[in-house]
Amino acid sequence: MSDIDPDAQPPISDREATQKVLRTDLAVGIGGAVLGYAEAGSALVDVLAVVAGVGLLTAVAVAVVEHDAVPGVYPEVVAVAAFLVLAGAVAGLVTLSTAPMTVDLAGALSGFGVGVLGNRLLYGVVFEVPPYRLTRVREQS
Repeated sequence: MSDIDPDAQPPISDREATQKVLRTDLAVGIGGAVLGYAEAGSALVDVLAVVAGVGLLTAVAVAVVEHDAVPGVYPEVVAVAAFLVLAGAVAGLVTLSTAPMTVDLAGALSGFGVGVLGNRLLYGVVFEVPPYRLTRVREQS
């Protein structure tokens, strides 16, 4: 008898995992940015601070989770904490903005998309995708 499982798939290469991460995150980022723009249109100019703030916080949150920036804490716990901070910041930005709530939330959605795009372009095109993210992609395949 052979110890080889005929149903087992060979592990995917670094290049394939990187391409999968890029495709997924670019689709999420472009989708968020376009949906936010489709909802608010040119009114997003009125809430540019919300778009920029949420974009920056999203990019930082994703980078913190993927780079294991909090040693000794599971990345999943860091992801939940980053999400709560991001949600609180969105609530604060929306509260402080003088624009209508729907425009603020569309700006937050666009900012989320821009943040995901910015992070993935930095850590996927300029620098390599972090090993944590590649490992997660391999586990899901």
